[in-house]
Amino acid sequence: MSSSILVADNDQQLSALVKSLLEGRGHNVMHFTEGKAALNTVSSNSIDLIIVGENLADIDGVGWIVKLRQVNRDTKVVFISSKWRDTDLYQQLTKGYGVSLVVHRPLKPLLFGAQIDGELGGRESQAEAEKQEAESLLALKARFASILPSRFSTIADAVLKAKTACDKRDALEEARRLSHNLKGTASSCGFDHLGETAAKLERDFNHMLDGTLPIEANTWANIDMLVDSLAKDAEHDYPEHFRGGRMFEGTPGEDDSSTAKVLLVEGESDEAIDYAPESLPARIVRSHTYEDAIEKATGTTLDATIIDMTSVSNELSLKLARDLRGLPGCETLPLAFILDETQSADRIATTHAGASLYLTKPLRQKEMQSAVEYLIALRGRPRILIIDDDEDFTRLIDAALGKEGMIVKALNDPSEALTVLQDYSPDLLLLDVMMPNTSGYEVCRRIRELSRWQDLPIIFLTAQSGLDTRLAAFDAGADDYLPKPVATVELLARVRVRLEKMRLLKERADRDILTGLLLRRAFMEQLTALHSESQRYNLIFSLCLMDVDHFKKVNDTYGHLAGDRVLSHFGQLLRRRFRVEDLRGRWGGEEFIMAFRHESKDTMKGALQRVLDELTTIPFKGDHDETFYVSFSAGLVSFPADETALERLLKRADERLYLAKEAGRCRIVSEESVRSKVENH
Repeated sequence: MSSSILVADNDQQLSALVKSLLEGRGHNVMHFTEGKAALNTVSSNSIDLIIVGENLADIDGVGWIVKLRQVNRDTKVVFISSKWRDTDLYQQLTKGYGVSLVVHRPLKPLLFGAQIDGELGGRESQAEAEKQEAESLLALKARFASILPSRFSTIADAVLKAKTACDKRDALEEARRLSHNLKGTASSCGFDHLGETAAKLERDFNHMLDGTLPIEANTWANIDMLVDSLAKDAEHDYPEHFRGGRMFEGTPGEDDSSTAKVLLVEGESDEAIDYAPESLPARIVRSHTYEDAIEKATGTTLDATIIDMTSVSNELSLKLARDLRGLPGCETLPLAFILDETQSADRIATTHAGASLYLTKPLRQKEMQSAVEYLIALRGRPRILIIDDDEDFTRLIDAALGKEGMIVKALNDPSEALTVLQDYSPDLLLLDVMMPNTSGYEVCRRIRELSRWQDLPIIFLTAQSGLDTRLAAFDAGADDYLPKPVATVELLARVRVRLEKMRLLKERADRDILTGLLLRRAFMEQLTALHSESQRYNLIFSLCLMDVDHFKKVNDTYGHLAGDRVLSHFGQLLRRRFRVEDLRGRWGGEEFIMAFRHESKDTMKGALQRVLDELTTIPFKGDHDETFYVSFSAGLVSFPADETALERLLKRADERLYLAKEAGRCRIVSEESVRSKVENH
């Protein structure tokens, strides 16, 4: 059902994204950049939903909402913010001014669309949501049903082994574990009768292990009866998928929502890049035109882009790279360029556009795989690691979290936990309690002993639900506990809360609110790591200190709010230009700092000059609507060419920044030879 939506925001790129997304869902969208015109429209028209950005041409977003509520108390309002508001303002927006949803940039198109549908509500959307939930459960049940025959066979083999094994305890432990896994996964997938039978099996094996149930013929006869009834109970729970206890065809395919996606722009050439899709840790989204690439980047959560410069002109390739990085949510999109042996890439231009990698045709499968792995590691989508010996249960979690834009890795062997943690670097860990050869508690304790993982959010998922189990989970170092069967909605809520809490803590501790760049302490931590890595492997890097020219004059002449706009825009410019892996920080006041991995100062001077040229053409508005322009001065050094000790390298960069100011500002100094020119002048 079509709804009338008003978008009030002065950010053209954000508004274009929101407008195209909502119109694609069949809604009527009106866009206003000025608050006065938007307010008049609301007063004279029936509007179902209002979406407000941070700034309009004549008023800020929060101020506009205040004015709106003076004339309209009922229409739902969604507020889009580029920074995290303090608690008092958040409470004022949601409780005082009736803002029903606060969304933070960068927007995830699919998630944002679902959130807006939820805000519009109504019986139709509720019915649609229930229908989708029912279809999702049906697909999940079908997938699970397709593997049940092998699960039943495995349990029957384990029971037979337990009857005849010399070491009965180990065999009973394995049979109990398999029953425990089946109980949790079956119930989570909607197989309630099957879950109850598996629970009875687990209970009997527990009693046999603790000696309260004798290991004799009558006991085994009862267990055999339970094993024989598994297939019958599965058919009772899902008769559509079974005929006479046998599964029939028609199982839906696997969902790839959690799979990373890489946009490959190949131009109009008929020559396709040779790679093995099954070997790649991502799904390739192909595009052949500039317009199609922009459209796919707008409508899909991408993890990286690879542009083939052998079939797309250099000029269009660079424009596409810059425009992709300018899209909302794509400021940190990793980029790679493909060349052939006869081409020599313009390193300055491609570095300025954000190139993290250069690949050469013909591409071998191993090179493509390594490149994709490197690029998606840079992107920063939430990475979830689930450690559970039940492969089918991990697929269930993978499908649920993947639909929320998360990248999920499943580990079924807990003995490899520490190695996988090191290589995968997850943002959150989901951990089962009962696993072969070890327990989730022990895995959790080992992880918490390592300083790197002491703050990693860990949630236990287990079919054991007693008080002792919950206390043991928290005692081992877990942050949360969720019993099986797992309700998907609750799982998503718990995961989101933990991820958001962790992100907020890191953002507040590490990033400057105004510019979005690393604060001095956080920057120095990463710079120190880069310096150590470069020393260890004999690598180079460059370091640049920048200072906005005559910034005090900007504040005094045009107002402190205008000065804040300059710093904020300069921070955005540094984020959108250069590579994702380069370090960006606010050094203090109007000073900024950057470190460029494995790049010489000769290359980076040209790329920085492009940013300086770009900044000087951007018009800024003063508090009284005056137009003014700004520039910056910079000192640039390289490791190890200029200095090897980090402290001396920073001092040398500061000295060159001072020389740039002495030489007339609006320039980048990378050599001391400038000093003599200044002195002669």
